[in-house]
Amino acid sequence: MRTLVLLAIAILGQGFAYADTLQTESEMRAFADRVMAKVGSGDLAAAFALMKPYTIVPAAEFDAMTLASKAQRDQVGARFGPAVGYEYIRKSTAGESLLKFTYIEKTERHALPWMFYFYHSPKGWVLNSFVWNDRMVDLFVGS
Repeated sequence: MRTLVLLAIAILGQGFAYADTLQTESEMRAFADRVMAKVGSGDLAAAFALMKPYTIVPAAEFDAMTLASKAQRDQVGARFGPAVGYEYIRKSTAGESLLKFTYIEKTERHALPWMFYFYHSPKGWVLNSFVWNDRMVDLFVGS
């Protein structure tokens, strides 16, 4: 099966000064839950619209990634079925400045992992990168 690494946003510096910030871990979790609620209902456009102000990616590049991601999700939708919900999996940290939330998008026949990576900037937490793919086996690495 072809691996679908659909989004890996790791652009440091460009657009960073313009990213909105979140101030607490509970705000970040609530934010990621809102994004995943949209993903889990099949509304990727709304999910990406929620993320856009908090990313460090320039708007034009983010819009292009949104379209590419939608096209990829439509393609895997034929194989896995439509979204039927989501589930929070875990939180991971690296030091005091990096935090990752892991979720799954539930479909009729498969779970699609979603990871949100936050960086603690001097002004607050920004969504530094996010990834979704079809490799649920990666959720068990190190288990």
